[in-house]
Formats: sequence, structure tokens, C-alpha cells
Amino acid sequence: MAATQTRPQNNRAARLDVRLNAQAKEKIERAAVASHQTVTDFVVGALLRASEDALARHHTIHLTNRDRDLFLAGLDHDARPNRALRKATNKFKRRSR
Repeated sequence: MAATQTRPQNNRAARLDVRLNAQAKEKIERAAVASHQTVTDFVVGALLRASEDALARHHTIHLTNRDRDLFLAGLDHDARPNRALRKATNKFKRRSR
């Protein structure tokens, strides 16, 4: 390539190298063919879905029924703010002006 030419922008510039056994590779290749996708598209799609699922599980709070009931009861309770909460609120208001 001449010095004045630039390479086209490649959306797939990053690489992920994975070692796997022959049986796993063959199964992935068969699944890609069955899905009418290239192996790369199949693997990237599967990894992205698995990543989204893992992140969603990580960011989700799971409560027992008891915990849920206590949380909801706390929201319904008309407790007045205590001194520490009033102090923190005033401090926040002063700093955010």
C-alpha cells in the first residue's frame, strides 16, 4: 500500500483468541451453519448475548419475599427524617448551589 493511501476503517479490528477442543469447535461450526451465519458472526452474537445476560444478573437485586415486604413497608411508612438525614440534606443543598 502506498504511503498516501489509507486503509479502510475495519469495524472488526479487535481480536479475541480462544483455545478450545476439537469437539467444541466442530459443534460451534455446525451451529453456525445451521443458523446460516459465519462462525465469527455466530460466536460474536452468542458471546454478546451471554455478556448481556451476565451483566443483567450482576446488576439485578434479588430479594426474598420477606426482604421485599420489609422494603415496601419502609417505603409506605411515613417516618420523619432524623437529625442526621436533615443535616445531610442541608449539606447537600449548600454544596449543590
